[in-house]
Amino acid sequence: MKSTSSPALLILVTATLVSSCHHSNKKENLSLSERSKPIIATVNYPLAYFAKRLSGEFADILFETPPNVDPAYWNPTDAQVSAIQEADLVLLNGANYAKWTSSRTIPYEATVVTSSSFEDTFIELEEGTSHTHKSGSTSHTHEGFASTTWLDLELACKQASSTADALCEQFPEHAESISGKLKILLEEMRDLDRKMKSVTASLQGTTLVVSHPVYQYWTRAYGLSAHALHWEPMQKLGTPELGELAAIQGEKPPVKYFIWEGPPTEENINKIRMAGFINIVVNPCGARPAKGDFLSVMQENIASLSEAITAGTSSNTGAP
Repeated sequence: MKSTSSPALLILVTATLVSSCHHSNKKENLSLSERSKPIIATVNYPLAYFAKRLSGEFADILFETPPNVDPAYWNPTDAQVSAIQEADLVLLNGANYAKWTSSRTIPYEATVVTSSSFEDTFIELEEGTSHTHKSGSTSHTHEGFASTTWLDLELACKQASSTADALCEQFPEHAESISGKLKILLEEMRDLDRKMKSVTASLQGTTLVVSHPVYQYWTRAYGLSAHALHWEPMQKLGTPELGELAAIQGEKPPVKYFIWEGPPTEENINKIRMAGFINIVVNPCGARPAKGDFLSVMQENIASLSEAITAGTSSNTGAP
């Protein structure tokens, strides 16, 4: 199929041709009963959600990132990479997301970078900061481009459309069904985008503090300003962290809202509240949520923001 790939993937084309020939032959040797459905592999949950919504029951979605692991920094095993290489279609996010894809061979003709239509609008990170998410986990660095593109819901619509185009090209017999499903999905996402614009309008002109540097496309899309930290919802906040928070308050007034990626501990809720902030959870939803789906998580984000803003108009304390 005709596809758009990142420079890192193009470097691997030669190796891919050898590998894909082997995999292609293997696929051809499988009977239809053995390959009951096509496989669509994705590197994050939003793309898995789009692919499932658009394909319905005619394809299976391969997205194997373990729970509580950020797909952007997941390192799949050799067996997991092999399964992705065997997929009929591989959907990448682009913007340096899923860094493992730059060092592993992925079949070029089966790969689509869903953000290629707006790659000229990628946000470049100012500096790389190395840190570890959990005790015992591998350290990683935020550098290159910001990659949570789908938090700008207009860009998410473009990625959903790119996914639909790829599905129609790869599976033309399902094109009419895919197009109909895309129309419904885009209507739902554009409605959420309008709601997000409405709820965030009152936050313009104030500085938000966000627990992690993953909100760049969200703040740009909705006219917001944010100071990013490298905190985890479950980490213990001590004197250094609270001192950092106080310094931000002194430098960038008015600062009232603290945004977490996920639900913080009760202790952290109280510490942030005592520091004069209102806690808000805005889940980026890069990984599969414990409950609900992509759209319901975005709706929960909007509801959390609305509740916090309402609390902010009457008091200096709140809860996520």
